[in-house]
Amino acid sequence: MKTKVALLSAVLAFSYAKSQETPYTDVQMRNYSKKIDSIIVSEKAKMNDELDVLDKTFKENKLSAEEKQKQRTEVAKKYEQIINEKVDGQKVALEEATKELVKSSVMGKGKVFDRVGFTQNNAILSFRDYKKTKKELLKGDDFNISFGFTNLTKSAGSLALGNSSETMFGRSTSLVFEYRATRQLGKLTSPVFYRIGLGLRNDTYKLADSKVVVQQNRQIFLEDFTTGYLRNSRIANNYITVPVDFVFVLNPKYTTENNEKMLDNSKGNFRISAGIYGGVRYLSQSQILYKNFEDHKVNYRENINGSVNNFLFGGKLSLGYGALNVFIKKDFTPIFNENAKINNKYGIQIGLELLYVNF
Repeated sequence: MKTKVALLSAVLAFSYAKSQETPYTDVQMRNYSKKIDSIIVSEKAKMNDELDVLDKTFKENKLSAEEKQKQRTEVAKKYEQIINEKVDGQKVALEEATKELVKSSVMGKGKVFDRVGFTQNNAILSFRDYKKTKKELLKGDDFNISFGFTNLTKSAGSLALGNSSETMFGRSTSLVFEYRATRQLGKLTSPVFYRIGLGLRNDTYKLADSKVVVQQNRQIFLEDFTTGYLRNSRIANNYITVPVDFVFVLNPKYTTENNEKMLDNSKGNFRISAGIYGGVRYLSQSQILYKNFEDHKVNYRENINGSVNNFLFGGKLSLGYGALNVFIKKDFTPIFNENAKINNKYGIQIGLELLYVNF
């Protein structure tokens, strides 16, 4: 047992020296140390109870001095064996922590580099406390930015992304900012997560064929631009959204911590996500940028009222690895209502989640 305690002391001393570079490993070593201390304290308490009984028996003249010493030696050996066996049972945790210490020492990995790349929970950047355990890494909060190309289709079920419509695919875009909370669904080994968030979505539809929006009596329709040299004409819709997703890890990896087996979510993984989203519109505008006949630049904006639906509902499917996610979104409710004299009214998007920051 003395050898094991000496080894533990040496490793802990090395861990302390490297703690500023390896905060997560420092937690592992502290957890291991606490377990060993708990084992030793618990078993020594039991041993002392047995020795107290021997002393009492000796004082009652029921044992000779030789017999007392013999039994004390046997009790001490018994508990030394018990402690050694229980310490051996923790050697997996010690080996894992020691490997991380050696890796960190050899590679010279610093805090800045730990926070960039495919880091914890598939993030590009992470501001999480690196002293979190792997169990704590199974839940998290993140900020996400996504960008997609959007278009309009004739029906809720149509996936004709590049179809001909009043808008221009490739120049019509959608930008989304989301805060999301992710939690594991089921046991610690479950490869399924659920995610709920709150976001802002801006859809910009570039109008085709030099058309501009004309608004009259809460109705909108498209006309040719005739008052100058048109540079850009678009409709911008803005929403507050609530996304709900289910995430399925396709290549789950597992680890053991505190004698519990769990999914290892500390590295990037392949996954597929499916979910729905709802939204409430807070602003719609017609935006026209042109030069008039006097060659002066004009940026004209007009709020659209009565022609755009106030509520949005749709579905999303995405495939990703690490911090990269490719997605397709389909609006099941029409963007525009009957007051909009536009043929295609249902939104569709394809795009990429650009930035994924967790904390």
